[in-house]
Amino acid sequence: MTKYLKIACILGILGLGCNIIADDMQKEIEALKKENELLELKKKNEQLKAGKEVKESSAESAVDKSGFLGFCKGEHKNTGCFIGVELGYAPSVENYMSVDIPLNYTTFNQSTYALPINLALGWQWYYAQNAGFQFKGYVGYASYNSSQDGQETIDSSSGQTSYAQKTDYLNSSAVHFGLEASYLYDFIYNETHTFGANVGIGYEFGVFMGQGYKNDVTGYSTNSIDFDSYFGSSFITTIGIHYFYKSHHQFGLSYRYKSGYTIGEGGSQTITDAGINAPVKYSTTPKSAIMLSYLYRF
Repeated sequence: MTKYLKIACILGILGLGCNIIADDMQKEIEALKKENELLELKKKNEQLKAGKEVKESSAESAVDKSGFLGFCKGEHKNTGCFIGVELGYAPSVENYMSVDIPLNYTTFNQSTYALPINLALGWQWYYAQNAGFQFKGYVGYASYNSSQDGQETIDSSSGQTSYAQKTDYLNSSAVHFGLEASYLYDFIYNETHTFGANVGIGYEFGVFMGQGYKNDVTGYSTNSIDFDSYFGSSFITTIGIHYFYKSHHQFGLSYRYKSGYTIGEGGSQTITDAGINAPVKYSTTPKSAIMLSYLYRF
């Protein structure tokens, strides 16, 4: 009897231990299930987030090219077509004329300044948020008239010599048109303000017209000669800074150097003076200009 009781006790203890072990295993299985569910939920959230980012990125990269000049727009906000004006100050303009009369070769050199004004239009393309290219065409007008005071020697019939005040005028004006390509790099850029520097190269053409010479001797006489118009051209290089307000309003300040206009290489014709044919050469050389510009980007 005692032997059976012992066996029964042993079996009871083993059964209780098995129940405890089974409960622990069940708890571990349930914990693993919950952990797997959390991992799956986290994975789904990450996938949903990634899908949302892709959609947002696609929406940003899809450029709305509808509306007026929509074809000009690009991925970055500073890309687009533009139109505007340029106002300049050309401090170093040389007017030149030479008259080759036998035994009396005469030259005139006069320095002056000009205030050119241009209409500009074109397209700029930004390949990054803060860097791009600008392609611009322009047409404009400038007056290069100059004058120089001096004294004229007057020989009277009595043999006495006197002097009179005189003014020599060299008249010139021009219509300029050109093409320019510039590289733009921005140091400051956000939704409202953009500030940077730019360098460019281009080519300019000029139709110089209204050419003429006038000699006004006070109290005596006035002589004038009209010259033919001529065509000139020049390479141009530009360096400057720019500021954009909300991308659409674009202001620029630049220095434009013109290397192709040369003194003495302009127009030429032959005039008759006292029955003598005299070759005349004349030219206008606007070497450089400081340009202030405003462009509106569509």
